[in-house]
Amino acid sequence: MAQKLDFTKMLLIGSIFYSRHSIVEDHSKGIFDRAEAEELINRQEELSDRFQIQSTLDVVAETGEAMIKYLDFILDHYDKPFVLDGYIDARVAGLKYAIEHGAVRRIIYNSINTMNTKDELRLIENAGIRYAVVFCYDPSYTTPTRRFALLSSEAGREGLIGKAKRLGVKEVLIDVVPTDIKSLGEVIETLLLVKLAYPHPAGCGPANVSYYMAEYLKKELDIRVLVSSVDSVAQLFSDFLFYGPIERSGIAFESAFIIEEVKEGLSVPLYKVMSR
Repeated sequence: MAQKLDFTKMLLIGSIFYSRHSIVEDHSKGIFDRAEAEELINRQEELSDRFQIQSTLDVVAETGEAMIKYLDFILDHYDKPFVLDGYIDARVAGLKYAIEHGAVRRIIYNSINTMNTKDELRLIENAGIRYAVVFCYDPSYTTPTRRFALLSSEAGREGLIGKAKRLGVKEVLIDVVPTDIKSLGEVIETLLLVKLAYPHPAGCGPANVSYYMAEYLKKELDIRVLVSSVDSVAQLFSDFLFYGPIERSGIAFESAFIIEEVKEGLSVPLYKVMSR
C-alpha cells in the first residue's frame, strides 16, 4: 500500500526529469540514468527522515512518451503520492497512464489554472483526481488582492477552487507563484490572505526566483545562499514548497529544518500575528 502525505504538515517537493536535468539523456523519449535517478530520490528520502520533514517528487516531462517512461520508473521505485507536472500533452498522457494502471490516487495533478483546455478538464473529472494543485497566478492578476480573487467565484466567474471542486478534486493545494525576488512580497501577502480565508494547504515554488533572476545577480550571489534565503522567506508562510531541482535537497531540508524550529517557537501562527 502506498504511503500517505499529511497535508497539514510541512511538505518539500523536489523536481525530477525537469528540462535540462543532467540525468536525462533525451527529454523527448524519456531516456535517463535510472541509477542516478534512484540515488537522488533516496537522498531526498534520507533527508526527509533525518529532519522529520515530509517530502515528495515533482515529476516533470516534456512529452507524453517521456512521461510514460518516467511513471514506469516512479511507480516501481516510489511509494508516495507525487506531483504530475510538465507540458500539457505530457500531463494528459500521464493521467491516462495512471488511470490504466490504477494509480490515480497517487497523483497530485499540477495544475488547475486559468488556461486548462476543455479536454484536459474533462479528463481530470473522469479520472476522479483526489489531489490537485491550484495555480494561483495569471499575468493580469499579479497583485495580492487580484491573485486572491482568482480563487473565489464572483460576478458569474468561476474561481479556481470552485473549478477544482466541480471536477471532483477532494484536496486542493494552493500554489501562490513567485517569479522574481520582489514578487516574494506579493506572494507573502497573498499567502496571508489565503490562509485567513481557506482551510486548504498553501505554498509556492521559490525555485522560480533563481530561474528568473538577472544574470548579473546570479554571478554576484552564491547559489547556496540565494536558494537558502529565498526558501526560508517563503517557508515562513507556506505549508509546502516546490524547492526546485532535486539536487538541491540538502540545502532545502537544512533550511526547512531551521525554519520549522522557528515556527514551532511561535505561540500564535505567524500569519495570524501578521494579520492583526
